[in-house]
Amino acid sequence: MLHVDDHLDNLQTTKLILDRPGLEVVSAESAIAALDQLRKQDFALALVDVNMPGVDGFELAQIMRGDTQLREVPVIFITGASTDPVNAFRGYETGAVDFLVKPVPPLVLEAKVGAFVSLYLQRKALRDEKDYFERLLRANQQMATELEHAHEQALQAAFTDELTGVPNRRHILKLAESALTDPRKHSQPVSFAVLDLDFFKKINDTHGHASGDAVLRHFCESTQRHLRAGQAVGRIGGEEFLLLLPGTTLADAQTALERLRQTLEPHAGIRYTFSAGLAQARQGDTVHTVIERADRALYLSKERGRDCTSSELMDL
Repeated sequence: MLHVDDHLDNLQTTKLILDRPGLEVVSAESAIAALDQLRKQDFALALVDVNMPGVDGFELAQIMRGDTQLREVPVIFITGASTDPVNAFRGYETGAVDFLVKPVPPLVLEAKVGAFVSLYLQRKALRDEKDYFERLLRANQQMATELEHAHEQALQAAFTDELTGVPNRRHILKLAESALTDPRKHSQPVSFAVLDLDFFKKINDTHGHASGDAVLRHFCESTQRHLRAGQAVGRIGGEEFLLLLPGTTLADAQTALERLRQTLEPHAGIRYTFSAGLAQARQGDTVHTVIERADRALYLSKERGRDCTSSELMDL
């Protein structure tokens, strides 16, 4: 606790009465010295003499109440004369919790100070407990964020081809299944295209597998730039890809693929092309049957010399 009094003997007496293990009495001979002490450490209570030269006890209490760091420290005024109503009102207006009249009986002083020290310790325990739970809450929130991020990464890894970033075989086939079975789109055409990069082994053999991987990524990026909402491309193996074109007829799909072919630029000086086979879903089709027809059309493109698109109709 802090005792503020301009008389040294009063400070010494209070220290003798109250100073003991668990309670340290800090003395200040002026309001200025008291403010310095208040800003250095945490106090359970300030015992303040009313009549002091310079800044008196009332003014000190007002300063404390205007300071966010100090306003929570309880103030008990000590006065050498009986407390008149005007002074009492002024004291309580500045935030005092009590008045004591000198000389204060030691037992009264111990009881008053003991009560406020006990309240301070309870408040500190609650504050520490609050800080602990807030730290625990922040830790839990951070853990939840990290778990959510890890879950998203796991989902991304489960659905995405690690090399190219497009849907992997499992995911693109699920998307294909959804495109065929969505009841809202039964009246709309759904076309599938199987795409295969031409002579890809030669790219790997000539430029190395790292360059081959870069070409695959470049092809996926180029393809995705041409996709409309609801369309998707996925890697189904090696240099082979499945393109889903819901709401697209064979003719429109062929036009889209030729547009992709015309805009496909070399990557790092490596020119490459692709062959494609197209099929449109029919009544009663499964994903497997549509892809099977698109595969046959792809082989037709290869027989035609590659770097072209063939539809299932050309195989009839």
